[in-house]
Amino acid sequence: MRQVLPVAMRHGFVQLAAALGAWFLIAPALQPLAWAVLQGLLAAALAGLFRLSRGSWLAHGLFVPAMVYCYQLALPAWGYLLALLLTFAIGRNAWLERVPFYRSSRLVVERLAEVLPERARLLEAGCGDARLALRLAARRPDVRISALETAWAAWGLAWVRWCLAGRPANVRIACRSFWREPLAEYDAIYAFLSPQPMPRLWRKFIAEGRAGSLLLSNTFAVPGVEPQRTLALDGPLQKRLLIWRHPHGTR
Repeated sequence: MRQVLPVAMRHGFVQLAAALGAWFLIAPALQPLAWAVLQGLLAAALAGLFRLSRGSWLAHGLFVPAMVYCYQLALPAWGYLLALLLTFAIGRNAWLERVPFYRSSRLVVERLAEVLPERARLLEAGCGDARLALRLAARRPDVRISALETAWAAWGLAWVRWCLAGRPANVRIACRSFWREPLAEYDAIYAFLSPQPMPRLWRKFIAEGRAGSLLLSNTFAVPGVEPQRTLALDGPLQKRLLIWRHPHGTR
């Protein structure tokens, strides 16, 4: 079933099918909260059937129950506005750049620690909560990491995590777009984005990157460009680390 529908359609189908399934057993107009709970259970089960990520199971399971519960609480209008702003602060890149909020696994940290050159300068293109950057900095203190993020809430969380980690000197957290970052000063660029921006990232890498520098992509390939190396990962989404080496550059 996973190959039949695109990702976006799978998520919509899960919610719709769960709503219809719950409606056959409980009338939503008469027992809205009971119907919502059953819909959430069915949605979580369908998310598992479609082999979506475990985070998606939870999101699908809570989406409709949370909406119905909040509606019954009769929250003020500003509460919904605040929730919308918070959602945008966390997930703006999913809306504006088609890049969801992903977290790189521990195995990715190990793979990067293995392949990065000594004293490398690494750009993490979209660092999220900086989990990978801080773990890699501890694993490879010789590597200097620039972790960039444009989602305000994610950047704020990244900054807090950096402070709690003792403000490691080899990690720099900044709230700005990596699309405006010059790549010539970096030895490697790591990205865990989505299929949509990969062609643009490749063009930027070729146009600005240093000769011999590395582009490392978690799972997502550059269309029509074979990686020089592929390392296996262990997750249902994070399946491989693709590595390209720049054939020429601005330096």
